Amino acid sequence: MTKYKEVKGTNIESVTSDPSNPTNGQIWFNTSSYGVKGFKDFGTGSWATGGDMNDGRYSLAGAGTQISALAFGGTASTTANTEKYNGTSWTEVNNLTATRYDHSGCGANSEAALSFGGRPDTADTELWNGTNWTEVNNLNTARRNLGAAGINTAALGFGGSADGNVVATETWNGTNWTEVNNLNTAKQKMGGAGTNTAALGFGGYGGTAQTELWNGTNWTEVNDLNNGRFAMAPAGISTAALASGGNSATAKTESWNGTNWTELADLGTARYLLAGAGTNTAGLAFGGTPPGGLAVTEEWNAGSETITFTDA
Repeated sequence: MTKYKEVKGTNIESVTSDPSNPTNGQIWFNTSSYGVKGFKDFGTGSWATGGDMNDGRYSLAGAGTQISALAFGGTASTTANTEKYNGTSWTEVNNLTATRYDHSGCGANSEAALSFGGRPDTADTELWNGTNWTEVNNLNTARRNLGAAGINTAALGFGGSADGNVVATETWNGTNWTEVNNLNTAKQKMGGAGTNTAALGFGGYGGTAQTELWNGTNWTEVNDLNNGRFAMAPAGISTAALASGGNSATAKTESWNGTNWTELADLGTARYLLAGAGTNTAGLAFGGTPPGGLAVTEEWNAGSETITFTDA
């Protein structure tokens, strides 16, 4: 008989509350409700219209979740504007310390985020505490259009462009950036998802479909996207990611299950140079172009359910 650990690589966990972002086939024991539960992703889903941003733009950065997101920087007219999303509407809050676009961002929610890099090629890094942005220690390599993963205290920046595509990867520990092992292939305008010890980088300028997996030490090439693209809205983690939009305005959406990418329902508005946040079951896509700078926000909700096992 096949055992759960042989399939998933871990024993069934005991937790006090259900995981916020379970993966397909994950099983856990909830000590509060005293029940064994599992998660099933039906491989379907749809996009719904969310509240428009106050400032339409593209080449912006994003962070957070579907109901607690942050949008910052970008251009149509280069801006430092920052906005918070509460699951219904966007509210303007305090600006970045400098206008920037083609930068990268990550963060757990709208109260804690990190911005780094950007155009013109810069190493600048800024930390968001829920109220203000503060300049902190720079990247080691100034560049734009990096892939990003992680949170404001533990981030990963990879690839990008500085007079040509680069392979450099750097990890952030809340204070400093440290150079670590490079990507296998130099690229920019990738999607990024996950943490600074378990990340996914996918796509890239020129319309590549390449996907690379970071295990905290090295990058490994894994299965490609079905549709090569760049400048998309990424979301999720290294074993459960979402790629939406991209190229010169596509609406295509793909979901990653840790092994393969699967095409799902299209965005309502085809676009690229947009930002993303959230998970592969509850994602957010906002901004982008064409035409001009879009304020459009869309919410992704996957077809999935949490199942409680019984002895019946």
